Order: sequence, then C-alpha cells, then structure tokens
Amino acid sequence: MRQEFFEYLPQFKLLIAGNHKPSLRSVDEAIKRRFHLIPFMVTIPPEERDVCLAEKLKAEWPGILAWMIEGCLEWQRIGLAAPKAVTVATAAYLEAEDAVAAWIEEACEVDPNAWESSNALFASWKAWAERSGEICGNTKSFRERLEARGVHYKRQGGTGGRGYEGLRLARASEDARWREREM
Repeated sequence: MRQEFFEYLPQFKLLIAGNHKPSLRSVDEAIKRRFHLIPFMVTIPPEERDVCLAEKLKAEWPGILAWMIEGCLEWQRIGLAAPKAVTVATAAYLEAEDAVAAWIEEACEVDPNAWESSNALFASWKAWAERSGEICGNTKSFRERLEARGVHYKRQGGTGGRGYEGLRLARASEDARWREREM
C-alpha cells in the first residue's frame, strides 16, 4: 500500500446489472469472496407482462412489508447467505473464467512429487494463453497465480534449477519444452 492502514466503514454495496458477464483477468480468492452472479433465467414475453402490476401490488403492501421484516430478522439471526442458485451460477462462471486452472487441466499434471522448470511452464502458459486469447502477463504475475494455487516456486536440489514443485507439463505439452530451449 502507499499509505498507513486505516479503517473504512462501507457505505454501499456495488451492484452491476448488464447484458453480458464481465471478463475477469484472474480468478483469485479476492474475486471468489466478492463476486456473486445472480442468474436471471426467465424473461417474461411482452404479451404476458402486466403493465398494471405496480398498482395491483399496492393492495399487497402490508404483506410485502411483513415479508421484508421477516427476512431482515432472519438475516440478523443467521447472517446473509447466498441462495443455492447464486452459489452454483457463481462457481460455474468463475470456473469458466479461470484461465490458469484451464491451462493446468489441459497442459499439466498435478503431482506433489513433480518439479518443472519455470521457463518450461511459463513458455507453455504463454503459448496456451496466446492461442486462447488470454492475457499471459509476465513471469512475476504467473508465479503469483501458481503460488495462489499451492504450486510453489523452488530451486531444484543438486542442479540449482528454478522451477515449481507439484506441477509438470503433460506429454502433450512437450512442444513447450522445445520452445524453452529456443529462448
């Protein structure tokens, strides 16, 4: 940070409504904590829309207010939890937006005893990202994204080579090793 820590009392909650889902540059714990996708699965056809609905609901105001108060009391008692439809939609969307996870699934093997050079992994990631239209970033951001997934940067014993523990390129990604040698 650029200054001393301070406390901030939130004043509002940002809600974005749109026709298209945002493209996420990375899916990390901060995004997972803050992002909630509310699926709107029903569109009322124009011929079925009730243009007098607001007027009709006036008669229901006491019931609507009671429902709101019950909801507030429940929120105070048990806390605010997202409905299952929101958690399922959010999880599916974040999984689809997680480019590094997709690359790991497609190009790597996860093994706690594995070790792969940082150059080979980054070359594979960069080639995959370019083919997929993703922003590959630099080696520092790549390292941070892998570390967030529990893949740790480490020097290899004996050789002093730099790489990552817990991940290796799959056989289908041998071409990345050749590209690394050309670098």
